[in-house]
Amino acid sequence: MGKNTDLNNWLTRFFGEQKELFLNAVPEPTAVRVNTLRISATDLQNRFGQLGVSFKPISFNSNGFIISDDSLPLSHTLDFFCGEIQYQGIASQLPALVLNPQPGEKVLDIAAAPGSKSTQIAALMQNEGSLYLNDFSRQRLQALNSNTQKAGVINQVLLNHNGERLGNLFPAYFDKILLDAPCTALGTLSGQPEVGGWWSLEKLKKLSSIQERLLISAMKALKTGGELVYSTCSIAPEENEMLIQKIIDKYPLEILPIKLKGTEPFAGGFQKYNGHTFTEDMKKAVRVFPQEHGMEGFFVIRLRKTRDFMYQPSWKKAAFVPTLSFTDTRVADDLAEISQVYGISAEMWKNYRYIRTQKRIWMTNVANAEIPAEGVSSSGLLLGEKKQFMWKLFNQSARFLDIYITKRHISLSTDQMRALFSQGTMELDNTPNGYYVLEQKGRAIGSLYVEAGRAKLRLPHKFRLVL
Repeated sequence: MGKNTDLNNWLTRFFGEQKELFLNAVPEPTAVRVNTLRISATDLQNRFGQLGVSFKPISFNSNGFIISDDSLPLSHTLDFFCGEIQYQGIASQLPALVLNPQPGEKVLDIAAAPGSKSTQIAALMQNEGSLYLNDFSRQRLQALNSNTQKAGVINQVLLNHNGERLGNLFPAYFDKILLDAPCTALGTLSGQPEVGGWWSLEKLKKLSSIQERLLISAMKALKTGGELVYSTCSIAPEENEMLIQKIIDKYPLEILPIKLKGTEPFAGGFQKYNGHTFTEDMKKAVRVFPQEHGMEGFFVIRLRKTRDFMYQPSWKKAAFVPTLSFTDTRVADDLAEISQVYGISAEMWKNYRYIRTQKRIWMTNVANAEIPAEGVSSSGLLLGEKKQFMWKLFNQSARFLDIYITKRHISLSTDQMRALFSQGTMELDNTPNGYYVLEQKGRAIGSLYVEAGRAKLRLPHKFRLVL
């Protein structure tokens, strides 16, 4: 924190005698979440046992685990490569659980990148319904896309819009919305001391203004009766209670209780702060403090839209375009070719919808029968890419189609797997050129390319592979 006068003064006023306890709080321990789109929590716990990983469940999330020693590390396991494990902070797992998205709903994550909460939402939705994931930054969208693809998410539509526009583009469209707002991140100070270097009252004021505009946009995009969860990793009331009070005084939103087992030890929202008094319902919010709860500081509140909000006729709503049926001439022959090459039953394709670009096909679920005409970065799972001599599957589509693929399998020995993952390439003699599905213990791992006696596998990083 150094000589940051703004922050020192703010913390002194906020905490008083508790300031040093906050500044000396132990950083949040490593935590992961099982991706239930791929495996069950029970299977992951059994796998921890095989790997000798010590863990304990997170009190409020049966699919989340605190890892006492990640010296392995888990990021070098095949489980991580296959998207079965997601690193995600303990407190960070709260907002999506409070949102409680259901299969079949239309859900929006306004500031979604890099995607740990987004993939958590997709898992809670069981890959059903429509999940719109938005981020203003194209660079951050790349990370978001990578994480959703790896997790095997198929119901998502990735948007590249200023979040403040979404309420006008999609008025009264969504059943549930998560706004995990950009904030000063003061709750993460114990684990990210660099926050103390850039924190300022000016930054606090600027971000609070952005948060207000995003909240208004979210309110507009929400259906009447729909629910909005607002969260930050800041402990500052200027970004939380003060802002929420300002919004509910102007707009048709009410505060709902958070009924999530395991959150009882957390604090409620403030009733008073710095001369401001808030509604008694603010106690229904959840506050997490590093020095008290052993995890990052967080604020989470659950809101419901109580009545219609008047929309301006001049607002330009989003136009939509249809996705493609498996019988559409733009994809039918390509899907038939993929079926022939990889031995996939043609019946499987009727369960999904498709997007076709010049050389690639994405598959999405039937709920996404149409997607916005503008601002869409991608939608669904990247299925395949047309190469000169055959269709290439991707790692994520090979894993997703696992049980349907009956041809072009390759299995490697343990030593071969370690060699392949250490560099992404290895010698593989006596195998014809082309694309294959890499298998390990009967499950699809990824898409393997063989050329001139060498096999290549696309990796997110080089692995000291732990099997």
